[in-house]
Amino acid sequence: MDNKKQKGGKGSAGKVQDIRTEALAFIETRGKTGTIGTLDIMPKTSDVSFFRRVNIGTGLVSVVYTGEVAAASSAQEAAENLAGKISEFHASNLIARPHERIYSLILQRSGEEVNVDSPSNSKLALGIVEIDGFVGMVKAADAGIKAADVQIPSWVTVGGGLTTVFFRGEVAAVHSAVEEGMSAAGKVAKIVSSHVIPQPHEGTDEVTPIGKFTGKSTFKKTAKDDALGILETKGITGLIEGIDAGLKSANVVVQGWEKIGRGITSTIFRGTVADVRSALDAAVSGAGRVGEVVGSYIIARPHEELEKGR
Repeated sequence: MDNKKQKGGKGSAGKVQDIRTEALAFIETRGKTGTIGTLDIMPKTSDVSFFRRVNIGTGLVSVVYTGEVAAASSAQEAAENLAGKISEFHASNLIARPHERIYSLILQRSGEEVNVDSPSNSKLALGIVEIDGFVGMVKAADAGIKAADVQIPSWVTVGGGLTTVFFRGEVAAVHSAVEEGMSAAGKVAKIVSSHVIPQPHEGTDEVTPIGKFTGKSTFKKTAKDDALGILETKGITGLIEGIDAGLKSANVVVQGWEKIGRGITSTIFRGTVADVRSALDAAVSGAGRVGEVVGSYIIARPHEELEKGR
């Protein structure tokens, strides 16, 4: 797999930096005061150029500048010192020689996917690293893609500062990427969770932002009186494992996933009562092993009015 083929999302048009000399400097603060101060002091300190500002919710905003390593380092240090005095400082980082994919990843929107290449139509393993903040997520992405032959289809934030990067590739490579990503990110941010799914169900590929699905669609119409099973988790790692476990355990349909806010995510299984019960039991068990289950519930015969408000 050629990682250099990945060019990022719709917002990634523009000059790709020279990865031999350019560095990326990150400052993450809570609130606008720190953001404005950071945006101002970094180019005043040294010869750096604005790259992007990223807001992931709960007041957390990351400012990213590029420049020669020494210049970017000086700008980062000055911004970190200032941010700690005028606002709530959350995280900072300097990536001296970012992998080429990192530039386009930063320009991608949360949940926006790029295609991933699967050699010989083999299924790609999935690696998940969920972190508190955007800065740590990028750190994990850079370390992971440098450590192994993997692809990064997307990143996503689900609120509450929870931000996740996804790796796809052969199982051994994905394990290496996740391990290196966690090790690197743990130096600048809090690791929330991580997980590897060796062979995700095709329905998991289809409904979650882990790489564009190219196989036969698993979506089908469900009857109004089909049972409904709800799974709700804190963060997306547990939700994806729950979706995958549920789909593998019973003949059910997953009707997408949703960000509720403050880091809470949910999904809905549909099918017969017996199948939904089996799927939800497996989903709760799987999600609980890698994340926090907030709630689960089965409605054997949904009222027709429910659909109007769902």
